[in-house]
Order: sequence, then C-alpha cells, then structure tokens
Amino acid sequence: MLDGKRIGALILMAGEGRRMGGDTPKQFLMLAGKKVYEHTVEAFERAGFFDEIVLVCHADWAPEVKRGGLNVVAGGQTRQESSEAGLKAFSQAPDVVVIHDGVRPFVSERILRENALGAMKWGAVDTCFPSADTLVYAPGGERIEKIPERAHFLRGQTPQSFQYDWIVRAHEEAKAKGLLATDDCRLVVELGLPVGVVRGEEFNLKITTELDLFLAEQVFRLRKEEVTPSQPSSLQGKVYAVVGGTGGIGRAVCQELKKEGATAVVLSRSGEIPLNLQNPESIQKAFVQLEKRHGAVDGLINCAGKLIVKPLEKMSLAEIEEVLAVNLQGLILCCQCAKIKPGGHVVNLASSSFTRGRKESGVYSSAKAGVVNFTQALTEERPELRVWAVVPQRTRTAMRQINFPNENPDTLLEPSAVAQKVIELLKDEEQSGLIAEVRKT
Repeated sequence: MLDGKRIGALILMAGEGRRMGGDTPKQFLMLAGKKVYEHTVEAFERAGFFDEIVLVCHADWAPEVKRGGLNVVAGGQTRQESSEAGLKAFSQAPDVVVIHDGVRPFVSERILRENALGAMKWGAVDTCFPSADTLVYAPGGERIEKIPERAHFLRGQTPQSFQYDWIVRAHEEAKAKGLLATDDCRLVVELGLPVGVVRGEEFNLKITTELDLFLAEQVFRLRKEEVTPSQPSSLQGKVYAVVGGTGGIGRAVCQELKKEGATAVVLSRSGEIPLNLQNPESIQKAFVQLEKRHGAVDGLINCAGKLIVKPLEKMSLAEIEEVLAVNLQGLILCCQCAKIKPGGHVVNLASSSFTRGRKESGVYSSAKAGVVNFTQALTEERPELRVWAVVPQRTRTAMRQINFPNENPDTLLEPSAVAQKVIELLKDEEQSGLIAEVRKT
C-alpha cells in the first residue's frame, strides 16, 4: 500500500532475447551471481509498498521462475499481449499498476515510488530521460529532413505506471481497433488521456545486447565501491587456501587474513603445503592434503603468477608452458580440486593486461584474459560459491621489479592495497561473478 492505495507490479520478461544471441533469454543470464530478472524483482521487493507482484514469463521458461509469493503467468506473442495477460492475472485488482521490463535490474526506489505517486496524480506516467545525442528526422534512413530541438525529446524507459482501470480500458480499445504497440503508454495516449513524466536515470539501463551485459557488470562494481556494507561478514575463525601465498600479493593477503582472525593456509613450492602449479599431480596431492588437515575451506585465493617479458620469437617452449601453467592451467586445476564450503569464495588474481595484450608479454596477457573468462564461467557452474576476478593495476612486487627494473615505484600499487580489496570481497556474501579492479588513488 502507498498513500492508502493498493499498488501492483507487473514485470514483463516473456521475450526470447534474440538480439543477445544464444539459447538463453537475456532475462535469465547471470549477472553478479543471480539471474538478471532476480535483481529486478528484488528492486521491487526492497521498495516495500507493492501489494502483489506479477511476473509475465515465456511459457517454456516458467519452470525456471521459482520465487515464493509471486504470481507467474505465461506471456503472449507480443509485448502488448504479455502486458494484457499480466493485467488479468492480479488476484485482486490494484488501484495502480507499475509495469516494468524484467531486463532493467537497476531501477531505483525513487523511480518506483514516483511512478506509483505519479499515476495517482496523473492517471498515467512514463519514466523518461534526456537524450545526450542530437536527434535527426530521416524517413527511410537515407536523407535528413529535420533536426528537431533536442530539449523537447526524451528517451523512454520503464517503468510505465497507470491507474488500473485506465490501462485495462486502453488494452481493450487497442484490441478492438487492431492497434499494435510496443509501449503501454502509447495505448493510453491513443485514448486522448494525459501521461505525466517521471525523471529516469542513466543507470536504469535495459539489457538487450552483450555490451549491455558488460556495462551492467560495471554498474554493479561501481555501486559496490560506492556503498560500503554496514555489517560486512566476519572472517574470524575461517580458513582460506592461498595459492602463491609466499609472493608479494599472496604474502600481503595472508597478513590481512591474520589481522581478520582467519587462517591462511599457504600452498606454494615453499609453503605449508607444497604445490607445483606446473605439475597436475602435485596440485591434486596438495588439495587432498589440505582437505585432510582442514576439511572443506571457506575460500580459495589464487595469487600465483609468472611473468616473462620477452619477444615471442625468443621464448622457448618451456617458458611458454611455464607461463600458461602457472597463470592459467594451474589456477583452473586448483579451482577444480579445492573443496570449498557452500557460500565460500573463490578469488582469482588476474591482471589489467587482460583487456589488451602487451608487447613482449602476450603469453602472460592471454593467460590473464583466460583467468577472467574462466572465472565468469565458474560463477555459473558453481552458483553456491561467491566467485570474483581481481584485476589490479601494475603492482610493486618482486616479479614486477625483476622484469621492469627501471619503473618508477611511485606509479605502482602496493601489494597491501590489492590484499585489502581481496578481504573486502571475502566479506561480501551476496555478489558474485564480477571483475573487481584495484587502482592506485
């Protein structure tokens, strides 16, 4: 209830997501450890004033939607049919209905609240945002006939909200006239009724392409950095396996874990449990030993790295194999062999070079790009774990200084800064599957 009115939510997620490609509709793709639509539903639940939430889902995917207390109905062939099906599915007709795309997971409580209140005032409202681009009118897309004043045009988002009887009537009349529209507000405008405007937000993006999904991951990361959890999880008494715990970043991680009251079990050539990342048998043996001593651990942190800066034509096969084994293959095998408690963490150290190969270190860069890709895939395979890729900028480690002896140390991250980011992630029990960058401030 809001201001004494019954408020219904209608979340449309019946699309097949063809623009994204692949077999999985975009609303069911994983984002930060959850399906896209689940983030959207949670935004409505957090708002706290919705009396009933209806999800309109493609019939083939309805079994995938399992959320207690929600009304799930099959959608139609078009958005208009899906919207109409959702309106008919409310167990009790609301005074106001807020209609939203299931693939807009970042809708804010302000937008939701202003939509509900705006519909009470105007009868109908649309969420809109100013365009930063110049708009042109070019019928047929070949020749510009007019460049209108940009200030008079807005980008339509969702939600769109209505007094329930208004939108029901609009759908009935549209069906009678044979009017097809991809927008509920257009149906109301066709009735000659007023539609107010609620200010949208840049972050209220719609996920329709691979680029959108990538941008959504960055939005989650940025919001995570801006909002510090009020009660982060305690690491007291927990046990973490730290692969490469004798190196610069690994040693700093172990020190930070000790400060938090956790136990760091070092797996490396000279660690508490011997491990050779170039030897699959050694990796398997090390994790069998770890399980015998500590049982399932609370997390695995892969810090080991091997950098050889040399033109490819001058690298020996042994050097190439070592770089790939230490940075990628060994890390993958550690993730395969480790026994981790449900709700535990996997943190894989990558490198800022994962986005673009670097001259004379292409093998290393490609391995780190593989680490990020593997980490994202692992998130989907192991939904019971919180999985992260940490991407630090250039860091002042012995490995770095050996390969770049003349580098200005003032431009480098301290290993402790990377370690503190790892600790922050270990205290996060909700998000997963994201890339956490660490930059020098």
